[in-house]
Amino acid sequence: MNPRKANERRDHLKRPVRAVVRLDAATLWKRLALLNRSQSWLAREVGISPGYLSMLVNAGRAPSGPIREQMQKALGVDDFNDLFGVEE
Repeated sequence: MNPRKANERRDHLKRPVRAVVRLDAATLWKRLALLNRSQSWLAREVGISPGYLSMLVNAGRAPSGPIREQMQKALGVDDFNDLFGVEE
């Protein structure tokens, strides 16, 4: 098979780039300090374990939609972009 054709064939098999939402840790810490709250408090409010929240803070995991909504609600943040960033 022609090498060019083989590459063209593989190109259509590539998966589309998916956007990943990440928690902005610096903004989170500022917001927690402003509210005089802890990371453990936030985990309880959101309904996740402190360990899982730690993974979100350290960009080891991406928060799901419901978790993002609960975090915004608990922290009193209206704008998604104030607390989260999107990367591809």
